[in-house]
Amino acid sequence: MTGGHRTMHVIELLQRLALNDEPTVRLVVGAGRVEAVAALDAKAAALVRLGALLSVGAATTSCRVMVEVARAAGASDREIVAVLVAVAPVVGGARVVDAAPRLALAMDHDVDALDEPLDSS
Repeated sequence: MTGGHRTMHVIELLQRLALNDEPTVRLVVGAGRVEAVAALDAKAAALVRLGALLSVGAATTSCRVMVEVARAAGASDREIVAVLVAVAPVVGGARVVDAAPRLALAMDHDVDALDEPLDSS
């Protein structure tokens, strides 16, 4: 951990989380800066968090906030959509189909256009 706390090694962090150490869980869930997160740049952290939101079926509003954070950190729309594709093998087709329109809305794209058939050429 940083910011006045002693540095916590990654293994110790995992051990504390596995043991449900309340102060550690509060720190991580509260988006405190821990060494593992500090190892990611702002764009990577935002994309990882977006992937987590998509995989748990978060609301469009939550996804929109993270899309804005990712864009502000330099993520392109292609990278943002790639997050959904990257989590697909883990979360399954049904979750991806459910998340795609929410992600499109979060990116300010017209979901009605999603009803149009894809050009297969």
